Amino acid sequence: MVAAQDGDREAFADLVRKYTGVVRALAAARVGWGPVADDVVQDVFLLALRRLDSVSEPERFAGWISRIAVNRAREVLRREAPRRAASLDQIPVEPTAAVGPDRLEIEDEVSRMLTAIGTLDQKTQLVLTLRFREDVAVKDIAERLGDQPPAVSMRITRALRRLRDLLGEAPQ
Repeated sequence: MVAAQDGDREAFADLVRKYTGVVRALAAARVGWGPVADDVVQDVFLLALRRLDSVSEPERFAGWISRIAVNRAREVLRREAPRRAASLDQIPVEPTAAVGPDRLEIEDEVSRMLTAIGTLDQKTQLVLTLRFREDVAVKDIAERLGDQPPAVSMRITRALRRLRDLLGEAPQ
């Protein structure tokens, strides 16, 4: 992160590779999968490149880039809403943020989770997003990705195990 702030393009490219899956998942959760989400991802990383020097705490990069992604996706929704004639109840809304010390704890936990998810390969990030964010059935994910359902199930199991290890949580 610090190297990217110092102008190292390869370091920034590493950040893009690491966080593209998370940014795409956040964008797609708001604007749907497809070219619009891809445009949001591109916009997010262009904005991030321009504003990289504003990150004072490199360990909070995951939360910072995620906030940019959510805000950019919301801007796209607002701009596209009249064209889509979408009703307000169809637009996903996040719960009101907590106030006080709890909010900081939540932000830290979200940052830890996003950082951990960012360590997973992009296909695994996509599978987890489809399964848990979009509630897509394993067999449908397998069909979309051209995989077999048992392979998708194993990918999910291994990813969750890896996330538990990274976050230091006991299995349930």
